[in-house]
Formats: sequence, structure tokens, C-alpha cells
Amino acid sequence: MTKPHALVVGGTKGLGRVVADRFLARGCTVTTLSRNATGSALPDGMHHIAADLETLDNAGAIVAEALETGGPLSYLLLCQRYRGTGDPWTGEIQVGLTASRLLIDEFAPFFHADGDRAIGVVSSVYADFVGSSQPVGYHVVKAGLNQMVRYYAWELGRKGIRANAIMPLTYMKPESRAHYLAQTDLLALYDRFVPLRRLGNAEDSADLLDFLCSERASFINGQCIHVDGGVSVVWQEELARNMARL
Repeated sequence: MTKPHALVVGGTKGLGRVVADRFLARGCTVTTLSRNATGSALPDGMHHIAADLETLDNAGAIVAEALETGGPLSYLLLCQRYRGTGDPWTGEIQVGLTASRLLIDEFAPFFHADGDRAIGVVSSVYADFVGSSQPVGYHVVKAGLNQMVRYYAWELGRKGIRANAIMPLTYMKPESRAHYLAQTDLLALYDRFVPLRRLGNAEDSADLLDFLCSERASFINGQCIHVDGGVSVVWQEELARNMARL
């Protein structure tokens, strides 16, 4: 098989860029897709496609450019999220769900014919839980992404392409690390309610995506996995008692 090709949607900053760097370090050809160029030179083996997911209604041109750049895919990583200023419900659904479906459907026939092949999706703990820090559209989209992963795990699994999602708790991105580390009260809060006693970081999530999109995960398919230091296994009353010091 030729050199593996990984396409990372939202791969120019934040978690997406950490994921892109992981696959580049593995020896993959990496194509990143985002609205704007990176603003700096890309390392050897990494390419960029500019596309606005808010207006995407056909991914054919993206597929053609990606195939010309790196050849058939081995891995498709969906790390994007809505950052627009329009209606949040419409924007979240378009960027999170509609664009994801278009990209998966358009790229599905153009994966390598053999070798390891997988789709990795960044969902959220808000797929399973409710919180005031995100709008209703964000909750609905993340839950929808999890179900989309299960659907494609069946449909594309018959062709040897796995699909899995990760559900991170709040985490530090490279761009926000200094800000979080300066918030001593916030760090103390995470020390109290996270069983592993720390705030997560982008590398935690990137490591899991790196694993799920590798031969080491060749029989893992259709799973949506929490990356939360164990918070999701704690009964709410126990958490409330701990926070109230009862």
C-alpha cells in the first residue's frame, strides 16, 4: 500500500492541529481542511485545503483536491466545530452534522482498497449530558454525531472502514494552556471533581484518536468514548457531596 493519507477537518489549530501533528509523526501524508489558511508555513508532508463548512453543500471539489494532493484516504478525522456569528442552531447543524455527512459520504468510495482505514470524530460529553455553557444546538449536534458514528460503523464497516468518536471533557488547547494554568481556582476545582485530579489537555484526546485510527484498534468500531478522567462514572450525588464538602 502507498503512504497512508490522513485528512483532518479543522486541523489547523487547537485539538485538530495536535491530531494532524500526530499523524504526520506517524509517517502519514496529512491534509488539513479549514476555512482559512494556517498563516504560517506547513511542515513537509502536510497540506491545506481551504473550505467553508458553513456553506458546504457538495464536497466533490474537496475530495478531488485531497486525492490529487495525497491520494486515497486511510483516515478521516472530523475535528471541526461551529465558530460563526450567525444563528447558532443552523450553524451548529450545518457545520457539525451536515458537513460531516457530506464529507463522509463523498470520501467513502475513495479510501484505500486495503490496509488500515478509519474515521475518527470529535464529539463531546454534551452528547450525553446537559450544561449551560453550550447552546441547545451544540448538544443536539454532538448527540447526532454519536449516532452518525454508529450508523457509519455498520454501513462502512462492511467495507473495512471503522468509525469511532471521542467525547472530551473541557481541555486545554495549546493556544489556551497559559490561560488555564494561570487560573488557580479553576485548577483546584478540577482537582476536586475529576477522579484523576486534573484538567485534561488536547494531547489526551489526540492520543485516543491516534489509537482508534490505527491497526492497534482494528476490532474497535462504533464506539463513543469519554475522555474525562473518570467524571462520567461518578454518581451525581457523590459529586454534589464532594463539591459541598458534606
